[in-house]
This record gives sequence, structure tokens and C-alpha cells, in this order.
Amino acid sequence: MNLRLKNTLVIVGTLLLGVVIGFLVSGRLTRMRIENMRQDFARQGMDYRFMRALKPSPEQLEDIRPIFDKYNEIRREQFEEHLEKQRQIFGEFESELRPYLSPRQLDKMERIKRNFGNEFPGFRRHKDRWGNKHRRGMGNRN
Repeated sequence: MNLRLKNTLVIVGTLLLGVVIGFLVSGRLTRMRIENMRQDFARQGMDYRFMRALKPSPEQLEDIRPIFDKYNEIRREQFEEHLEKQRQIFGEFESELRPYLSPRQLDKMERIKRNFGNEFPGFRRHKDRWGNKHRRGMGNRN
């Protein structure tokens, strides 16, 4: 092999390796961001973040637990109201859109809804409120 071919192969190999590493890192960072967002809407996620940052003593924890519970409930109710409003908006969207769609397009819309549990994508409710960390054995169900 001549030197020119070796240099070309090294450069191409380095570029391919960089693309693969970038792809994997980007996917992992995206998953981490999504997991953090999910945790923000779960009681355990909010509690965990604050407890980790504040490191309260057992006495403080006893006093602040009712405050956490109160605001976790308020946040949960607001989130449920938000989801219900989004469902209504998509229901109205679908009602207005249906008359203009062909039978084939209507079938596609029904298939999309069926794949997402009769709700539009992005508004599915998570059946397991404990999240991925618990499934991986990292969560703490008190």
C-alpha cells in the first residue's frame, strides 16, 4: 500500500469513528434530557432533586415532607388539567380535519391513534409512574 492510500484510509476511518461516536453520544444525551423532564412531572423526581440538593436533616425532613406533598399534589393536578385540555384541542382538531380527509387518510389517522392508545402522539399517559430508574433497580419506592 502506498502512503497516500494509507493516509486516506486513516482520515476516512477517523471521520466514520467520529460520526458513530457523535451519534451515540447525542442519543444518550437526548435520553438523559427526556428522563430529567419525566422526573420533573413525577413526585419522586421532584423530591429526589430537591432532597439531593438541600440534604435536609431527618428533623427537617419530617417538617418539610407535608410541604413537598402539598405542592406535588398541586403540580399533579395542574399537569392533569393541561393533559385534558390538550386532549380536547386534539379532539376538536380531528373533528374539523375529518371532513377534508380521504378514506385512506382517515384510516392512517385511526392507525396512528390506535398505535398511541386512542390518543395523539405526545400525550400518552405513563402507566408506570415510577419511571425507568425503578425498572433498572435504581429507584426508591418508599
